Amino acid sequence: MRNHSFALRTPSIHVIILSCLLLLPMAGLAQEELNYPVVRYGPETFTASWVSHPDIAGGEDRAVMFRNTFIVKDSTQDLIINISADNHYFLYVNGRFITHGPQLSDIQHYKYETLNLKDFIRNGSNVLALKVVNFGKRRFLGMQSIFTSVMVNGVTENAKSLNTTGAGDSWRCLLDNSYTANEVVWRGTGEKAIVGGFYANNPTDIVDFNAYPTGWEMPGYDDAEWQRTEFFENASSMGGSIAYLLEPRNLPLLSWDTEAMGSIVRSTEIGTTNFPVSGTLTIEPHSTSTLLIDQKYVTNGFPELVFSKGRRASIRINYAENLFGPNQEKGDRNDIEGKTLLGYYDLITSNGKEQQKFIPNWMRTYRFIELEITTKEEALTLNSFINHRSRTTLPSYAQFISDNELYNEIFEICKRTVDICTQDYFLSDAYYETMQYVGDTKIHALIWEAMSGNADHTRNAIRQFHHSRDADGNILGAYPLRSTFIYPTYSLVWISMIADHYKTTGDKNFIHTYKDGIVHTLAGFERNMNPKHLVKKTPYRYFIDWYTGPNNGSGTATNNDGENSAVVSLHYVHALQLAAQLFSKIGDTQTATTYTQRATTIKKAVYDLCYDTERKLFAERPDKTVYDQHTNIMAILTDAIAPDKQQALLVRILNDKDLLQATYYYRFYLFKAIEKINAPELFHLAQRPWEQMVYDHMTTTLERFESAEKPTRSEVHPWSASPAYFYFNYLAGIKSVKNNFEEVRIAPVFGILNTIDGLLPTPKGAIAFSLSKKDSQLTAQITLPKNITGNLIWQGTVIDLKHGAHTYTLKPKNQ
Repeated sequence: MRNHSFALRTPSIHVIILSCLLLLPMAGLAQEELNYPVVRYGPETFTASWVSHPDIAGGEDRAVMFRNTFIVKDSTQDLIINISADNHYFLYVNGRFITHGPQLSDIQHYKYETLNLKDFIRNGSNVLALKVVNFGKRRFLGMQSIFTSVMVNGVTENAKSLNTTGAGDSWRCLLDNSYTANEVVWRGTGEKAIVGGFYANNPTDIVDFNAYPTGWEMPGYDDAEWQRTEFFENASSMGGSIAYLLEPRNLPLLSWDTEAMGSIVRSTEIGTTNFPVSGTLTIEPHSTSTLLIDQKYVTNGFPELVFSKGRRASIRINYAENLFGPNQEKGDRNDIEGKTLLGYYDLITSNGKEQQKFIPNWMRTYRFIELEITTKEEALTLNSFINHRSRTTLPSYAQFISDNELYNEIFEICKRTVDICTQDYFLSDAYYETMQYVGDTKIHALIWEAMSGNADHTRNAIRQFHHSRDADGNILGAYPLRSTFIYPTYSLVWISMIADHYKTTGDKNFIHTYKDGIVHTLAGFERNMNPKHLVKKTPYRYFIDWYTGPNNGSGTATNNDGENSAVVSLHYVHALQLAAQLFSKIGDTQTATTYTQRATTIKKAVYDLCYDTERKLFAERPDKTVYDQHTNIMAILTDAIAPDKQQALLVRILNDKDLLQATYYYRFYLFKAIEKINAPELFHLAQRPWEQMVYDHMTTTLERFESAEKPTRSEVHPWSASPAYFYFNYLAGIKSVKNNFEEVRIAPVFGILNTIDGLLPTPKGAIAFSLSKKDSQLTAQITLPKNITGNLIWQGTVIDLKHGAHTYTLKPKNQ
């Protein structure tokens, strides 16, 4: 076991600033969304229609190629289009990949991208090519769909010939008969493609290159035999839409950055090779070979395999976050001995030609890739294998370095997790589900804002959850969604997201935007309360945490559908308290008072019915048969127990191993409780579960605790990345106190740390800091952007911060 307590040599704060600034311009190198951050090209002037291939029947899994050959007289002029598709499109101009989309949303708010193609065209003949993929009946559960179709609308006059109309336009189309959706089997009695549990991501690909129209996206390809497009529906009509109600993309385009593959770490029948790092690899005829590639860290994107010859050879590409031992144990992720790969896969058949290129139709996530290759009568050559990494192009450049290497490694795996899972929405995990869940997103959003200084994804998520509300006020548990998941506790979490946003920004207009939704949601949850002022059973699940051990109620601590649950009742109290604060800020004191009084009544009921005076703990329900950390954490956060007893309660639950334990997700709230009572000495104890991730050489964060009854599954789960947020917000003590970092407070508490150096992005610029404590003295080197003011606080001493780089030395107030 490694020693994680030694001090690091900390780089200069100026080096940190310089490395940050070098990162910032990179996002601008990619194709840009013209309607972000300000809408310039709305849907009101659309003249195009949605079109499809005439032989498309409905929602079957299909790939359709579209081509438009057009003439450009002056390539120096802007050529601007709007574009969208159902389910997903890939756009090429003159054979060059441009972007893919649309941004994930729902039918009533269907997104389109707006692009200027000027830099990719030339005088004379040009080709705009599109591949549109429908993933079929087992498509991603977050993907709403009506019909396999595409819409291209020319904005500038020279782009009008690109309009899709289905009636005399210049588009041609072809069904790609090489593609079949490969369902990822996760349930039933047969062999599973993944290890246990729910799968909501897209199918993978089966591609037979013997039926693939090679070169279809390139100029000069002969599309004379392709068919004309067929009209599907108008882009807008009748004050709304018969099909999709279109609105502009409100987040940047995703990246398409080249990322090298790792090395082969295990193989059969291939001999010595440097592939895929360099060179090529030839597989002999009539052979079966396997090769395992270790990326050394988890990543995601669109892997590209280029291969030649090998007619009728099959290539199976398996992707996984980790390897499994004989009993599906994981252990040290760097230890591959005796372990196998179990995960989803793509399956390819070679047509024997040169330079065949496979890129999957949807994002893949992996640390390990295993190629299984079976050749027939001809040798197969693997020419290259790279990844096109997919992330939001908003830069994530926060930095954190302390004198404790364990904390530094935890920060890195937390940061990588949220970076991977911030796409054009917040992914709950990168491999199995990839949906935007409310409970996950509350935590993910706060961490992402700390990493990037940008809250646009947060605002997008809050708005999308708002769109999901049903007639009873329930926010769907995940959204966008083509199913119906309702967790009433997640409806309450949505309210806390609004409170988080207001606390940082001070934006009262944001409260006004959602105040009616808050009222509706709280009124709906009130119907779940019984005469005891505790919750009663509902048709839905009150998700709290992935408990391990006895009384596992599929996410609640009870096996009675949450009836009389104290922790759920206190979550309602928490939402009422936050709503009262929000309504007070906008001057609605009557509503604020109503919510405060209701919260007080429920708090008292929880204390009277569930507090155990002998154990000095809250039970999870009045019969006092179940005790968990969660109820007691919420009792602290809601002041259901007197403030002077909160620290003793927190110490008690951290040391009582008989309680049902808060797992990675709920430890966000545990950290909040530690912050509330200001007990930094407890932070390290609460963070202990992350240590095993570091010892196991994980590079991203787990979904849940390991247990025999419910082995952990996802290894890229942002709800488990909360330590990185608290390193800045609590240990370094940097908070916005006015108007989105117009004014800040820096009040470090350190915990077990002695030095903290870092860079915190904010909307007003990055704050660089180097903090150290020795005995009772604080030395702080802080670089503050010119449009930020604030205070530095140390054990009662308060001083004003200055713009620019300055060094401050503070002692406690009484010294």
